[in-house]
Amino acid sequence: MTSGDRPADLPGRIVAALDRLARAQRAHRQTVAERHSLTPLQLDLLRVVADGAPPEPVVGQLARELAVSQPTVTDAVHTLARKGLLARRRDPADARRRVVELAPRGAALATELQQVDGPLRDAVAALDPTAQEDTLRSLLGLIAGFVDAGVITVARTCLTCRFHKELVPGRHHCTLLAMDLARGDLRVDCPEHVGVG
Repeated sequence: MTSGDRPADLPGRIVAALDRLARAQRAHRQTVAERHSLTPLQLDLLRVVADGAPPEPVVGQLARELAVSQPTVTDAVHTLARKGLLARRRDPADARRRVVELAPRGAALATELQQVDGPLRDAVAALDPTAQEDTLRSLLGLIAGFVDAGVITVARTCLTCRFHKELVPGRHHCTLLAMDLARGDLRVDCPEHVGVG
């Protein structure tokens, strides 16, 4: 401990805590994926397609979203199509492109998969509302820092958007929507997001 009983490497401890949370979530999702005879990437791909745009449901955008190569997503899409979970159709706006969408079995599975994060949501819900808002704000701040550092390439959060203004500390405003946002209203994945710069 340093003066004031502050941990010597608080940033390092926070990174270690984030790593532990990420490992726990990966293990949880691995178990869910295996239960459905999927890989974690296939599970993530189904979730992203089920969530809807953004990203645009084409292989290149999905690869960028999942931070993997385009051939990797192409292989995953083909596998999920063979399993009857995804389908590809011609884009009506551009006949050269194929759009990825959920097949009926994929839609049913996606609905089921929404429930698997229940234990994780319950753990967060056990925090008091102020702690939940503080945690969301802190995590969005970390995401913005990771974007600045080049660690995260896709982030459609309020704090990384050109429309976001923090008028005074803790008071957020969206110039696109022309409204103030409570800390609990800050978005993690905004469809209207426009990056800064």
